[in-house]
Amino acid sequence: WRRIHEEAAQRAAAGLASDSSWIRGYEADPRLVQPARNNIERAGLAGWIKVYQGELADFSPSPDRGQPGLVICNPPYGQRLGQEAQLPQLYQHLGDRLRAACEGWQAAVFTGAPELGKRMGLRARKQYAFWNGALACKLLLFDVQPAFYVGGQLKGEGASPRVAEPAPLTSGAEMFANRLNKNRRNLRRWLRDQEVECYRLYDADMPEYAVAVDLYGERVHVQEYAPPKSIDAARARERLNEVLGAIPVTLGVPAEHVFLKRRERQSGSAQYGRQAEAGEFFEVREGDARVLVNLRDYLDTGLFLDHRPLRLRIRQEARGRRFLNLFCYTAVATVHAAQGGARTSDSVDLSRTYLDWAGRNLHLNGFSTDLHRLHRADVADWLRACEAHYDLILLDPPTFSNSKRMQGVFDVQRDHAALLELAMARLNPGGTLYFSNNYRRFSLDESLSARYHVEDITKDTLDPDFSRRSDIHRAWRFTQRSG
Repeated sequence: WRRIHEEAAQRAAAGLASDSSWIRGYEADPRLVQPARNNIERAGLAGWIKVYQGELADFSPSPDRGQPGLVICNPPYGQRLGQEAQLPQLYQHLGDRLRAACEGWQAAVFTGAPELGKRMGLRARKQYAFWNGALACKLLLFDVQPAFYVGGQLKGEGASPRVAEPAPLTSGAEMFANRLNKNRRNLRRWLRDQEVECYRLYDADMPEYAVAVDLYGERVHVQEYAPPKSIDAARARERLNEVLGAIPVTLGVPAEHVFLKRRERQSGSAQYGRQAEAGEFFEVREGDARVLVNLRDYLDTGLFLDHRPLRLRIRQEARGRRFLNLFCYTAVATVHAAQGGARTSDSVDLSRTYLDWAGRNLHLNGFSTDLHRLHRADVADWLRACEAHYDLILLDPPTFSNSKRMQGVFDVQRDHAALLELAMARLNPGGTLYFSNNYRRFSLDESLSARYHVEDITKDTLDPDFSRRSDIHRAWRFTQRSG
């Protein structure tokens, strides 16, 4: 900022600052405007600096006496959940506004994502490296003149000479976009024939782009797999930005409909805790079921896409049966069972958040919680106390849990045999229990096959969108042995 201060002092000495309101501040968040004005007042600069609240889209400064000015910008760093997905388009729009409203001016952009400066469509004349706490940042200095526009081409004959073509995708982003298009072509017939609205389009197909891309109707959910420590953090961030830049262009969705999460090992309350406060629920369909999903507020969306075939199987087998859904999450399987004609159901989960969500899903589809009951409890404790019997059971536990409301720690590899014994004790003769989990190194206890008829049905529970990652989950069908 000292360098910017020096340039401002030079402009003042040259007589370019005779207007008493020649410094103007713009802030999109109204909560920050008044504190900024208070700070300016305390510094004795109220006659020199004016602060306004407004959107970047409306930014159009008024130059003093026709003289070129200096624009300083500190864009969001994308450190808050969900924000980073919009950064490539934000930087592109910033470049558009500078070209449209500030031609002939100078610009200084202080950024925690310097690689995104390329999205502005302007070549920086100087760069200075800084640290903002633990964040590596750069101050990018620009001359907003056609000679520094990337490509220097205008958009369409007769268009405004201040609007340039958007910055092209990098070679890496183009490679990622090509893979998205290839996968979409391969899935097109299946999506059309099965009328699938929510599906996985990409899952770390290329190791250098370690993300999963899921479509929920017209919205895109991106999950970044945490890179190993051997991967340079700056390079990993650059590749992620290539992904985020390519998705809106390739899939034809607005940038604000792209949501980013990072997949890391979760434990305790982190599995269920709220990640943001947007409350943006919207409705999608899975078969005939209407489901509420939320792509911003929680680590998971409310709909595990890989278990789609198992939920549809439960729907087909549910007529006239009593259904038990253990670790029910948002109870989408219960909705399918109810639509398939289940007489009654019980759904059990430890999370109040997900049970509230489950109730909303049931009501959305016209089912009451009188016949389709929801229970907040530890599954093992609930099974020990349960006296009812069921014809159809779904047991889909997490890999690991140490919630404060549990006794001890649950580990699916260590504890699954005991849990299955408790669940099978509640299964009626002739009934079916489906057991699945997502632990990729999972090994089923061999002693279970001696007591029950066990069939590995994993291949039958994977749709084409998960064929590239056949280890996404494992699934078995349990029935009682006759005699």
